[in-house]
Amino acid sequence: MQVWRTRFTGAAIAALMLAACSSGDSSGGTNSATGTCAPGVTDDSVKVGLLYPDTGVMAAQFTGFRAGVTARFGAENAAAGGVGSRKIDYAWQDDQSDPRGNLQGACELVAQNAFAVVQYSAASQQSIDYLDTAGVPVVGVADQPGWGQHQNTFSVTFASQNGQSTTTLGDFVRQQGGTRAALAISFLSQTAKLYADGVSASLRHAGIGVVTQDVDSTNTADVAQKIIASGADTIIAAAPLDLYTGVLAAAVSAGHPFKVAVSVVSYDPRLLAPYGHQLAGSYAQLSFAALERDRPVQRQFLQAMATYSPEVSPPGQQSAIDGWLSADLFIRGLKTQQGCPTRDSYIKGLRAVSDYDADGMMVNKINFGTDRGKLDLCYDFVRVANSGDHFEVVSPQPLCGERIETDR
Repeated sequence: MQVWRTRFTGAAIAALMLAACSSGDSSGGTNSATGTCAPGVTDDSVKVGLLYPDTGVMAAQFTGFRAGVTARFGAENAAAGGVGSRKIDYAWQDDQSDPRGNLQGACELVAQNAFAVVQYSAASQQSIDYLDTAGVPVVGVADQPGWGQHQNTFSVTFASQNGQSTTTLGDFVRQQGGTRAALAISFLSQTAKLYADGVSASLRHAGIGVVTQDVDSTNTADVAQKIIASGADTIIAAAPLDLYTGVLAAAVSAGHPFKVAVSVVSYDPRLLAPYGHQLAGSYAQLSFAALERDRPVQRQFLQAMATYSPEVSPPGQQSAIDGWLSADLFIRGLKTQQGCPTRDSYIKGLRAVSDYDADGMMVNKINFGTDRGKLDLCYDFVRVANSGDHFEVVSPQPLCGERIETDR
């Protein structure tokens, strides 16, 4: 698989970026096929754009994403010669964990005649607005609620959305014996706030009190003292792992261990060596099937990672799984096409897919015609074993709930 490696390294104001996008959106470059084919499509290849933060403050959370994409495209090219006799190549851009860099990266990819953009970032709102205007398909992991407002965007998961929640997490916490929950939210973004609002609604629907939502300190002892004083027996965290594990340890030292502890960033085998002891007994909720279920598609993922992305070890990093799923979703859309695809025909084809679950890699079946912008109903829950050196699935099957409206 051929990979073009490009980076945006400048910093320009948003107006200049938008102007650059307008001037750079060319549909007739040398990589375009003749006739009715879309930009980036030739008789024997299709070129995809990849956009994610390789550098910047959020880069550590996305280190495996490109590797997962590489593995999925590599496996498809090797097994089937690509899709419709077209091998899949990609160009990539680093958005530097910055909304302006994300928009400029999208501009660059469109200017390079990328047929579609595979994206996972923490700053995608401007680029998805621009790519919708340009008519470019976008597939990946939704980090902003705006993904649900565009016809051209397709996500493998929706974890937060305006005015929406589900009963799933609240039901799980109640099943584990939680009665009063503290939310430790320190990622200062609209998405984090929506996540907190959704979690609060889910917990309250299950009869679980919510006593705090914000963390404005990095002092784990202070955070732990505040939570303990609230009487919470449960903690739900969207916070850096060192803060989360520090609070867990401080609570244990104070003689108040949490009955239920859930973190959004704790499912990663790399974390077990440095944090396993503190994380023992802690839960994570996953929109994909835990690798511990050892499904055939998961074995295929691990083999492809070893073959095409051996530099990522261990391979079962959450960002690598997200990359695999995002690339698989792009492939699924390409398989709806006959002959020479256009961007519009691709969007219509993928929008008609009604049962997507990445061959069982995901726990939700997505109907892209009816589920756009709707939260995931089902999650797989895993627990860090008491030994702190591996993960355990909590139940034989993932837990599914129902959608509920929040007060917002």
